[in-house]
Amino acid sequence: MHNVLQLNADYQPLKIIRWQRAVELVLSGRVVMVAAWPNLHVRSPSLALPWPAVVALRRYSAQRGRVRFSSRSVQARDNFTCGYCGLRPLLPNGRPDRHQLTMDHVIPRAQAREGKVFLPWARRWVNVTCWENVATACRSCNARKADRTPAQARMPLRIFPRVPTQHDVLRMTLSRTADMPDLWLPWLPPGVVNPQESGVLPDDVSFQRA
Repeated sequence: MHNVLQLNADYQPLKIIRWQRAVELVLSGRVVMVAAWPNLHVRSPSLALPWPAVVALRRYSAQRGRVRFSSRSVQARDNFTCGYCGLRPLLPNGRPDRHQLTMDHVIPRAQAREGKVFLPWARRWVNVTCWENVATACRSCNARKADRTPAQARMPLRIFPRVPTQHDVLRMTLSRTADMPDLWLPWLPPGVVNPQESGVLPDDVSFQRA
């Protein structure tokens, strides 16, 4: 509760941090407080600091974030939507129903040569299991496609399998928040303010720095 949106020095959003970390950064002078939660203060015997809601780095930080590859990360990248039929199954609480989704190898393992497949759209060989050769699929489409390519199965992809961009990483990180605070909205790019559109990233999808 009361997490903090951290911006870069150019006021582009970077990530969400815990309020305790934000307070440390404010007190150390590494960030400036851009917005505070109204009527809330962080108090100690010698301090009464407005509770930070948005902070910005004083010095620009070049970001090279990437998402650790996993089936859950692939689903988050694809907005928990089947890349073939467009189905986006939801639970009664509105969260994506991950159990109705699978990770499909676009060029199947059965057509791999020494663990690699050729991507016609990229005109190069890649590892059979990599960001560029996997897509989210519902169980029905995955069974229907079987060990065939989309062309062979006559099931064209609606998405382009790709390594997540920095914007993807940002969107996936921000989508952990079920209710986007109004105080964050002025600094968020389009496509991340509605978690129903961008999906909710599972808690155990982890991020690592390149």
